[in-house]
Amino acid sequence: MLTHHPQDAHPADGVMFLSCDVAEAVRIGLEAARGKNLEVFSPSIGRQLLDRGLVDEVEVHVAPVLLGDGIRLFDHPGGAPVRLALLNGDDPTAAVNLRYSPVTSA
Repeated sequence: MLTHHPQDAHPADGVMFLSCDVAEAVRIGLEAARGKNLEVFSPSIGRQLLDRGLVDEVEVHVAPVLLGDGIRLFDHPGGAPVRLALLNGDDPTAAVNLRYSPVTSA
């Protein structure tokens, strides 16, 4: 786990706390993963890794709920768009369109 405040982290089995550059964290994480995937669950760290060319794949999950506050996924004002190639499906250039209606309390 990459953190600016390792002193506040509570030890946990199987968890390593790092306070370093994101590229160094990726190197350490890949070494610890021993050939398995290294997953990033942070939009700000994910954006930094995309900018440095350190992302092999982006997996996007869509849940039918709108969240309130938070950090936008891969927000980068003034930055260049990141084009993605579809890894599963028939048409790698197709957009995925989903339609939902708000659910009101009954």
